[in-house]
Amino acid sequence: MTSWWRRQRVALIALAVAVAAVIGVHVWFDVLPGSDEPRVIEAQERSAVIAGQNLTVDSARWSEFEAPSGSRTLSIRVDSDGGPDATTCGLFTLAEAQGDRVWANARSALDVPYEAGESYCLEESGPYAILAVFLLPDDAGGPFLLDIPGDDEIARFVVEP
Repeated sequence: MTSWWRRQRVALIALAVAVAAVIGVHVWFDVLPGSDEPRVIEAQERSAVIAGQNLTVDSARWSEFEAPSGSRTLSIRVDSDGGPDATTCGLFTLAEAQGDRVWANARSALDVPYEAGESYCLEESGPYAILAVFLLPDDAGGPFLLDIPGDDEIARFVVEP
C-alpha cells in the first residue's frame, strides 16, 4: 500500500491545493461580503442625506388612520428635496429606541389615500413628500428610531411623537 501513496502523491497534493483554493474562494466571495454591516448615518437636526437626496422628518402623528383594536397608527411625514442623483430607498422600519421590537411600513395594509404622499423614496429631481404609516400595539410609546435604507447605508432618525 505504501507504493500506491508514493505513485499518487502529486495527484493528492494537487487535490489538497484545489480543496484549499475552493474554500478560500467561497469565503472570499460568499462569507466576507455578507458580514459587512451597512453604514448608519445619524440624522442631524431631523435631516440626513441618503440615496442621493436630503430627507427631513417633518412630523409624527398618532392615530391619524383607523387601526384594529389593541393597536394604533403612527404616521411619519418625511420631506425629500429630490435631486439629480436621487435613487430609491428600501423598506422603512421603525424600532423602539429602548427595546427590541421592530415594525415595517404598514401603509399598504391600511386605508391610506394615495394623495397623502409617496410611500418610499423616488428617483425624482424635484421635491416631494413621503408618508410612512406604522401599525403599533397600544403599549408602544416611543421614542422610536426610523431607519431608511439607501445605497449601502441607512439613515436613522429619532422620532418622538
